[in-house]
Amino acid sequence: SRSCAFMTSKTSDSSNSSPSPESGATDLQWPPSWWRWLIFALSGTVEIERQHVLAEQRHAQRMSELRQYNEGLRQSNEEFKRSNEEFERQTEELRKENETLRRENERLAELESKIDGLFYKHGIYLAQTTKPKQP
Repeated sequence: SRSCAFMTSKTSDSSNSSPSPESGATDLQWPPSWWRWLIFALSGTVEIERQHVLAEQRHAQRMSELRQYNEGLRQSNEEFKRSNEEFERQTEELRKENETLRRENERLAELESKIDGLFYKHGIYLAQTTKPKQP
């Protein structure tokens, strides 16, 4: 019977130690199962390498997309910060203007009260006007 690659030729009977005519180079070949195993193993290795390269490419693509997305978020965040700072500046400006108007209204109310008192003291009566309601 034929054996694996590392086996030598067989003998036809125990008294004759020389190789039989059908033995020799053919007995040194790997059996077909070995060849198939080697081809499958190499094919698997090639497929694994191919899958690994594809996975690396997908990973690189995804990382590139994430970098772009993060850059967009960073720019949006910077824009939001600038808008927020502008809004805060305008809010502070309006608060100051409101405070100035409130003090001016208080001063005008005092002057109006003094004028009304002087008119009353000198007998000057004006027709009552309706005052606008203030919030």
